[in-house]
Amino acid sequence: MEPTTLEKMKMGAMMGGTVGLCVGFVFGSISLIRFGSGSKSPVSLLSQYMLTSAASFGFFMSIGSVIRSEGRLPAGSATLQWSTKPLPIQIKDRRQDVQ
Repeated sequence: MEPTTLEKMKMGAMMGGTVGLCVGFVFGSISLIRFGSGSKSPVSLLSQYMLTSAASFGFFMSIGSVIRSEGRLPAGSATLQWSTKPLPIQIKDRRQDVQ
């Protein structure tokens, strides 16, 4: 059975959060080494980097995982048949309108 949309969103958020924590740790550590912690403690600055990165990565990964799997059809179903009718847009030449 295929997971629901909410389950896909949670799975994307978990994957993005995990990646975000790792990326936040790397960039936060580099920032601490290069610039120091300033008025904050090093632990609070590093945790801020990690949580901010995890939240943003998780948010976008959850949306992306839903968008990526939204158009898929269930297994065994027929493919979509797109209409072959032309779009109802009429394009006129400018020279024909001016008289």
